[in-house]
Amino acid sequence: MSLENIQLTISLSDRQLEEEKLQTETQNILSEIEQFDGVQNVNLAPVETAEPGAKNIGGFLIGILTAEINAENLKSLVGYLGDRLSGKTIKIKAESKSRKINIEVRNVEDLKKALAEVDDFLKA
Repeated sequence: MSLENIQLTISLSDRQLEEEKLQTETQNILSEIEQFDGVQNVNLAPVETAEPGAKNIGGFLIGILTAEINAENLKSLVGYLGDRLSGKTIKIKAESKSRKINIEVRNVEDLKKALAEVDDFLKA
């Protein structure tokens, strides 16, 4: 795959956190991702992009970010999120001009599998 930019949707969930606390955690992750190498932009997902039944706070979907990152740094970001958010469920949808991938990470084993899937995605 060329070094085109990849569009990401990152969804966080943690059954032990109240919605407001999950959104605070999401905003903290947003701040961290903004500093990550290769990230072109990152935003809270606006309610306009919601699927039916999605919950929101202040016009943004709870626990969901959108980002754009260059392909070269995608695997590092997935690894970082998997390590950083251990114990939470992370769903990442990555989309380039020609391919899409959906990964879900809940634990170290899932992270290893996800990183292998990202490798395959990037090689295509």
